[in-house]
Amino acid sequence: EVHPFFQLENVTSHKDLKISGMCFSGESIIAVTMSPDRLNKNPDLAGRVVKVENVLAGSTGQVKITELVTGLYEPGAIQVVNGSIYVGTKTQILRFDNVLNAQAPVDAAQGVVLYDGLSTKNFHTYTIGFEEYHKDGELYLCGNLTTAILLGGRRAKMTPPNEEMYRGSNFIFGPVTGSESPADLSVEFIAGGFRTPNGLEVGPENEIYVADNQGVFNPSNELIRLEKGGFYGHYLYNKGGRQAAHQPGNIDANKGGAHGQRPATVHLPQGIVARSPAQPHVLQGLTGEMADYNGQILLCEFTGGSLLRVALEEVDGQWQGVAFKHTGGVADQDGNGGFTGGPNRLVQGPDGHYYIGQIGAGGLWEFNGSPGGLQRLKVKGQKPADFNEILTVKVADGGFEIEFLKPIKALAADELDISQWTYIPTNGYGGAPVGTEKLKCQSVKLLEGGKKAYLQIDGLKDGSPQYVHKKDYYSSANTGYVVQVKLKSSAAVYKDLYTKEFWYTLHKKKGGRDLASDQIVKATAAEQAKAKYDSLCISCHVARGSIWAAPDLKGILGREQVVLKAGVEQKVTVDREYIINAIMNPESEKVLKYKDVYMAQLGIKRKEAEALADYIIQLK
Repeated sequence: EVHPFFQLENVTSHKDLKISGMCFSGESIIAVTMSPDRLNKNPDLAGRVVKVENVLAGSTGQVKITELVTGLYEPGAIQVVNGSIYVGTKTQILRFDNVLNAQAPVDAAQGVVLYDGLSTKNFHTYTIGFEEYHKDGELYLCGNLTTAILLGGRRAKMTPPNEEMYRGSNFIFGPVTGSESPADLSVEFIAGGFRTPNGLEVGPENEIYVADNQGVFNPSNELIRLEKGGFYGHYLYNKGGRQAAHQPGNIDANKGGAHGQRPATVHLPQGIVARSPAQPHVLQGLTGEMADYNGQILLCEFTGGSLLRVALEEVDGQWQGVAFKHTGGVADQDGNGGFTGGPNRLVQGPDGHYYIGQIGAGGLWEFNGSPGGLQRLKVKGQKPADFNEILTVKVADGGFEIEFLKPIKALAADELDISQWTYIPTNGYGGAPVGTEKLKCQSVKLLEGGKKAYLQIDGLKDGSPQYVHKKDYYSSANTGYVVQVKLKSSAAVYKDLYTKEFWYTLHKKKGGRDLASDQIVKATAAEQAKAKYDSLCISCHVARGSIWAAPDLKGILGREQVVLKAGVEQKVTVDREYIINAIMNPESEKVLKYKDVYMAQLGIKRKEAEALADYIIQLK
């Protein structure tokens, strides 16, 4: 539901605004819109720049939408500098002058081409941004370049025609003035190794945050606070394609792995916390009862249709932190009661409220059948009397310290359900939790009159040795451990807590005892199977009837379907052994309807496949 501190409002009834990037210029929103082409057909040149006026909460007139530029090739980045509009498309970075108040739209061909040749044709390559970045007293623009993939998630080789450009990377270009020539510009790549970095924010101290999506070499979704020169694990082919910026040259890019990379700051476990993280936004300027949230991050979650909240801390030079669910809910047919599309972009308006640009498209990018929209997350600011929540979580000696928005009266150790796991990045798609363990809270101590609580949790692990081994891959200090803590709903004393669970990414712990393995309860085979289904299967196997999505797995046992086996069509009836083989050898028998969709090897053993098959069979 909508967070109690906020109210979700519709800004415009134009729900077909598929917003792929937006910023404020004065009191108007300047946005780029597009309908993503998922099937690699002819270039989709329906992208636009639009001006949305009268959007602020105090505006008295009706919202007015004016087209400024048409004919853009899937734009995903925009910024206004000194009255000129900078746009990033699939293949170009353009500047448009003297169009903010134009009476009629101009064609994309009339833009000043600042950079060309960013990408060859691929449905998965976008330019994301542009956020203002300050360097040496001058203004630069910061963007992300996503990577090329094949349908189903496998990497695709790509060498951008422009030799300055590296896919899967974060970059700045400038200085920008609104009148520069291409020769005046320089480009610098801050970090690389991203797969689908559809989220970007430059914070108040010029720090850069990137939200990346699960996939090959990305075993989970991630929010990353960039280190300059860092490489974050998604290897691009270095034979037959250009590497990502700062990609280690001494590592086999076909195999990749955890070596030679920086850690994700916060893991956002697939299917549990997020499915498609997008725009992060650092909260600033909040006052009164909300002031304690300043510095935390709101994060759009596109496919799941929600907002997350993330709080970070630096421990021994390493950034890490905690994730919470913040706001969710799907609007009804009249556009009320929730999101009208998948939250994709979020900016703070001059009125202090937050504006959410939403998008929808076919297949996995569809959100409840909705095409998109523009909504306002209005700050109410007054805390409801019956509302409390976990404000933040920090590492403490031998456990965690939880801070609440207001004091609690009691917290019992046996009312906490605690699990931990790690990830192993491989060249297979995604990654299920590895080494999952159940932990017990040994004791709870309330501090500062119940405003804080110290949890003693023995057996916590972080990014230190010993590492978990899987074939030729290791989890490492680069992956860390996710600690999931849930307050059991049976505890009536916690009924006023809006959030009763959190996920902390632990790279550096403080003190505490490591327990012998026989003192830690391993997750059952059924629990591990569910985790694998949530992280590996549900991303694609959804009932949406699209060529992009894979077959629906619910009720699959006994289903008759036509498959391709060694190039020959055969009619089969799905049984347990068929499901096991499909998990272990996904390309050996392909459902005819989905013959063009690739499923990557999951890299799991026979017993794991049997447990996963048994879990799938019982789905209804």
